[in-house]
Amino acid sequence: MNAGDKEKTIRVLIADDDDLILDCYREAFVEPEDTHELQVIDALAAELFDVEETSNEQSKFQLVECSQGEDAVSLVKAAADQGDPFDVVILDVRMPPGIDGVEAGCQIRELDPNVEIVFVTGYSDMPIEEMQRRVPPAMKMHHFSKPLSFTQLAQDVATMVTPTERCVDD
Repeated sequence: MNAGDKEKTIRVLIADDDDLILDCYREAFVEPEDTHELQVIDALAAELFDVEETSNEQSKFQLVECSQGEDAVSLVKAAADQGDPFDVVILDVRMPPGIDGVEAGCQIRELDPNVEIVFVTGYSDMPIEEMQRRVPPAMKMHHFSKPLSFTQLAQDVATMVTPTERCVDD
């Protein structure tokens, strides 16, 4: 199977009320034009060290952004109604003045029980266990604390929805 066969467009909805944070997501999830050198280095490393390339290198992201929890819920509903649901929804926990990310996640889970929901927050005022209780199941709910590496988050998102079949048939 060639690399083109492994590509999948991962639909990601990002809700955050901070424009600078949205810029960070854009930079991490959208491949820049000048990545050829990095691709060559990664290919050489894979050959030299007998490791597979990471799934992020084979994944493409389609990003949709909004700044409020209510908007995120509306976008998930519209995508589901159109038969093109999101694979992952990333929610800031605090997005004043509307509903917070956890409430948005709860409503989104009711609309789409299969979507991976990722909470990102710089605060620790809500325990992860409470988030898991409100937005089950725990295996489809993820939590990241700021500060974080947005590039690492993009790689983690790719592994959330990409099959982990790494075996090669002889």
